[in-house]
Amino acid sequence: MSSQDALWFPQVREIAEAVVRDNFLELFEIKARPQGKKLVLTLVIDKKSGSVSLEECASVSRDLEKRLDELDLIKAAYLLEVSSPGLDRPLRDLEDCRRFQGSLAQFVFLAPVEGQTAVKGRLGEVKEGLVELLPEKGAALWAPFSAVKRAHLVVELK
Repeated sequence: MSSQDALWFPQVREIAEAVVRDNFLELFEIKARPQGKKLVLTLVIDKKSGSVSLEECASVSRDLEKRLDELDLIKAAYLLEVSSPGLDRPLRDLEDCRRFQGSLAQFVFLAPVEGQTAVKGRLGEVKEGLVELLPEKGAALWAPFSAVKRAHLVVELK
């Protein structure tokens, strides 16, 4: 994103947050990146319980595109993409870990935690800045979320 883009981006973010909220959803992430002569504006939307439907993505896309076109903030031609975080969604904070307690997750640490640099296991309890990981083999591991480099859910086929 160029420095010129940075001027309109905060306004677009604010509008996107309002549109997403009006659709009873949450803004998970927003990004803008050049692609050829166009700009690609990507919104990732979420909701507190359940999965985001295709209809919800389409509704947010229609509403946001209409609002952006009315305000004419983005001078370049742009492509709007709206999606959900997906089944292998990132875990951004302790609240995400709490929300998906019992789910299988992969954690990679900034530095070893109890001798481990990466752990795959079920999400257990969350308390006092720590998340409990329950690997298939071995003892439970309590990791400070501040030590997490990246974490995401692991897709399970049942």
